[in-house]
Amino acid sequence: MGSTIESLKKLKKYMKNFYPIILLNMLLSALTGIISSAPILLIKRLFDKGIIGRAEKDILYASLAMVGLAILAGILMYYNSLLSGTISTGIYKNIVDDLYSKIQTLDMKYFSDSKVGDLMSRFSSDASMINSIILDSFTVILYLMTAIFYLIVLFITDWKLSIGVLLIAPLLLIVVKKYSRKLKHMGRNKQETSGELNSKLQETLSGIRVIKAFATENYEKSQFKNLSSKLRLYTRKAIGYEAKANSIAESLNYIMFALLLFFGGYRVVRSGGSFSPGDFMTVLAGMGAMYTPAKRALKLYNGINTNSAAVDRIFEILNIQSEIIDTDNPIQFNSFNSTIEFKNVDFEYEEGEKVISNFNLLVNKGDKIALVGNSGGGKSTIVNLLPRFYDVTRGSIEIDGIDIRKYKLKTLRKRIGIVPQDTFLFSGTIEENIKYGKRTATTEEVIEAAKQANAHIFIEKLSNGYATEIGERGVKLSGGQKQRIAIARAILENPEILILDEATSALDNESEKLVQDALEKLMKEKTSFVIAHRLSTVISCDKIIVLQAGEIKEIGKHEELLVKNGIYKALYERNFDNKIQN
Repeated sequence: MGSTIESLKKLKKYMKNFYPIILLNMLLSALTGIISSAPILLIKRLFDKGIIGRAEKDILYASLAMVGLAILAGILMYYNSLLSGTISTGIYKNIVDDLYSKIQTLDMKYFSDSKVGDLMSRFSSDASMINSIILDSFTVILYLMTAIFYLIVLFITDWKLSIGVLLIAPLLLIVVKKYSRKLKHMGRNKQETSGELNSKLQETLSGIRVIKAFATENYEKSQFKNLSSKLRLYTRKAIGYEAKANSIAESLNYIMFALLLFFGGYRVVRSGGSFSPGDFMTVLAGMGAMYTPAKRALKLYNGINTNSAAVDRIFEILNIQSEIIDTDNPIQFNSFNSTIEFKNVDFEYEEGEKVISNFNLLVNKGDKIALVGNSGGGKSTIVNLLPRFYDVTRGSIEIDGIDIRKYKLKTLRKRIGIVPQDTFLFSGTIEENIKYGKRTATTEEVIEAAKQANAHIFIEKLSNGYATEIGERGVKLSGGQKQRIAIARAILENPEILILDEATSALDNESEKLVQDALEKLMKEKTSFVIAHRLSTVISCDKIIVLQAGEIKEIGKHEELLVKNGIYKALYERNFDNKIQN
């Protein structure tokens, strides 16, 4: 029980904004409990005076009073539910907003280590469960207050009999405590497995072409079935624990009624009139009436136990401390003036596994730097360090003589444009995608950027021109078209530092020529870092950096490196020369 309460305490800060409504909700719950339990007090009069005493007016008065109280209780319960919904949906919205904001601040390392499907599960399934948990918690409070007021009525009627019957209540608490921890543990297993299942589904949808190409449908179905079977197992176990708790509670309830019938009936017979049949019926009805909200509260509490792991999973993300953050009083990076320098840079994705070793490089403003080498040599890692997608493990990167970690992160990244190999476009229109980095751009500026990117002609031929919806991730466009839109986006943003991460590697010859021409326009008068796959981009660069296992092995211009007859020449002859001939 304690662990569930600890989980719910994490929601406390989100409740602060709703304290006045919560207090009003509690007041309504108490009033509802009082009004709901009040009719039990009328049973003695209805039974002793009305039925046994044959007083018809007492039967009428008691019945009308019960109807009035029932209507009033219904009205109070309606507004109580409305307030509970207002609180739960408000807290849910704030949590989801904070969760989305937190994800925007997390390091790239977090996303590298996490599965998209699991994150989606936390956003959808876990967050919606929090909404249900809060709503159910207020309902539990309402039921408990109602049960408590029924109990008060019982003690007013006959406290000795009530205490005797309620001696069995501690057994019920033991049952609740025993199964609450099991339900929470099983609930967490369910949520984590559900996240794995979502990840598998997302992976399948993203890689369906590869799956079909390699005819691995049966393997993927087997993997999915294993996960769905695992989820079914945890769900069945949770249902089993809840069923055991409810069945034991039900049995204890019948035992309480049996004790009540025995001791209550015995007292009516032996009391000599001091404990009337009306008193007995009041206690009997009160115990029965108290059982209904108590049973509902227990059932809801079991559900809260099962789902409370969702709170922990949400707060695991909300409590993550990002490592890539601004320093105190960061410097605004308003313009790039002179140099970029990598000083003794080491980098490790995992501790003890160096990806970059002792990397030193001085880049002057306007230089075009090519990074070449075999796959896994560290080329992409180097360019990912510049906009601080990751921070160096040792050494520093300085722009204009200042460590980039001292610059305000957003202003640093605004000055760096990136055209990746795998262009990502958002759902929406072509114009919206081109102006993604500069929302204030005019349509004329968007068109001019598209012209420079050699994209204007194909855009004009589309059904709705710049207003054409391109679909999720730009699925309606070819690779070359998507790449030119990405270049237009970079041209419009007009960054001072440019990163081209194998921007032409996956294109056919015709698309490559158009994209290459657009890239040359984009790089004009900019400091550029080019991860090269095609020779044409490399030849004109001011420096070519040959990387191998994260270390600089050669550096120089194209002609200089060919003369050295080293690694670069071997790469040239093996890769670049073949591509230029083709």
